Amino acid sequence: MNARPSPAHYAAQGRLYRAIVSLPDRLRPRDELLHERIVFFDGPRPPDCAGAFLESLLFQAWGVGTANWCDDGLIYNIQSAQDLIEQNVSEDIDARLFELSWGGPEGVGYADPARVDIFAAPVLKARLLAVLGRTVEASVMRAGTNAPGAA
Repeated sequence: MNARPSPAHYAAQGRLYRAIVSLPDRLRPRDELLHERIVFFDGPRPPDCAGAFLESLLFQAWGVGTANWCDDGLIYNIQSAQDLIEQNVSEDIDARLFELSWGGPEGVGYADPARVDIFAAPVLKARLLAVLGRTVEASVMRAGTNAPGAA
């Protein structure tokens, strides 16, 4: 009998956060007016320090000045994994971490893997990437079901 592993975010012990980062003009692709990244990071407790922590993390990881990105609205919607799980709707609890929209004919919309960055310990990152892969598979299956002429 195979037991289902505990939800991926448990490995972060309450310190996993998700934020949306809107890239400033100098970093976004030239052909895009808006480029947002979905950034997961294993951050500090208490959560009120998460924004400053992420600014510092992105400064180190991306090699660009990120001072005041939270104040300027470039980093926003920082939420804990626990809040995302409580607020979102996917049957797969882990998939709730990647939800970006709900309802309509398309159902739940998930983060585009090409726009997801994960700054976490290797084991947690691997588990989150596996979940992200499942959301892609679910989106493809749903698109096939909703395609014209689908049975």
